[in-house]
This record gives sequence, structure tokens and C-alpha cells, in this order.
Amino acid sequence: MASKKLTAEQQLLFDALTPLQKRFALAIIKGKNQTDAYKAAKGKAKGDNLRKAAHTIATNCDVLAFIKSVQGEIVDEAIMTREEALKRLSKMGRTSITDIAEFSNSIVGEDEDGQPVFQAVWSFRNSSLQDPDAMSAIAELTTGKDGIKLKMHDPKAAIKQLAEMQGWEAPKKSEVSGPGGGPLKTEVVAMTPEEAAEAYKKMMG
Repeated sequence: MASKKLTAEQQLLFDALTPLQKRFALAIIKGKNQTDAYKAAKGKAKGDNLRKAAHTIATNCDVLAFIKSVQGEIVDEAIMTREEALKRLSKMGRTSITDIAEFSNSIVGEDEDGQPVFQAVWSFRNSSLQDPDAMSAIAELTTGKDGIKLKMHDPKAAIKQLAEMQGWEAPKKSEVSGPGGGPLKTEVVAMTPEEAAEAYKKMMG
């Protein structure tokens, strides 16, 4: 069966699992038995303890709930978990241009008086090339007559998205009050059905 993306409900169940439980559940869904699934999940127990540990995970209520929700389906392991998304967004929010590139002035020629002409140049830091999370902070790389142009993701946007996912924003409170900040005035008026229909018609324009 072809791989599929998780539904919102399935994603919540998946996010509730530990990293070991996630790997174990995915292995079970793909047809492995409990022992092989535990090995594939890189569990640390050995021998008889391995089988006991595998059984403990297999009978965990959260693991069972997720497996049941995707019964008969193959889950795409490329799905980004909530933890991975938070980590990636955190890296975007923390990474600055100086973490990615280093800048220097280089002599590119001489002017009419024989004086050296300097030009600012940049290059990727070797360490950044080995950090895929840092490289993910790059929004765009383009080449042109002026060389390679580098554009970073907006860290404020990443931080804002993190705040929304983590619920950092203060709850918004809306209040409705009457004139001068006082309480709203309510009045009960006895009306016939015809009068009520006419009042509703005028209110709706």
C-alpha cells in the first residue's frame, strides 16, 4: 500500500509517543513482529529483557491507539514530527547571517592612481555546510552578474510560529460594555409574532 500522510488526529496520537515508541510503532505497521520492531527501533534491552521491553511497548495504550488509528496503512517516515518542527523553527530563529557566512575585503584590482581597490566578499563557513539545520535558515540562493546572493528566512516569523505552536501568546480578552464603560442595558419587551418579525426585518436592513 502506498505511503500516506497522517490525519490531524493521527498526528496528535503520534506526537504523544516517545522517540522509541514512534520507531517501534512504525516498524509494527510495516509488518515486523514485536522483537524485530524493537531492534529496528534501536532499543537497548538484550536477551530475555528485549522481549519483555518489546512487549511493554507493544501493550502501551498510546502506542496501541496510534497503531489502531493507522491500521492497514503505511505511514511515510518522512513526516515531520512536532518535535522536529520545533527544532527546525528554533534553529531558524537563532541562526544569523554570520553563523552561515564569513565576510572579508579582497583586493580586486587597482584604480587609475595604482591604488588597490577593495571589494567586500563572503563565503560559506565550513562548519555551516556540515549543519543541515543551519542551512535550512537560508531562504534563497541566486546567482547573477554580481555573484551569489544569499537571503535568510525571517527569524521573527520563525519565532512567531514557535510562539503559536507553544501557546506563548497571552490570551486575548474582548469586552463589550455600554456607554461610559458601564454595563449593557437590557430591556424585555412583550411583542406579538408579527411585531417581532418586523423588528427583525428592520434590524437586518
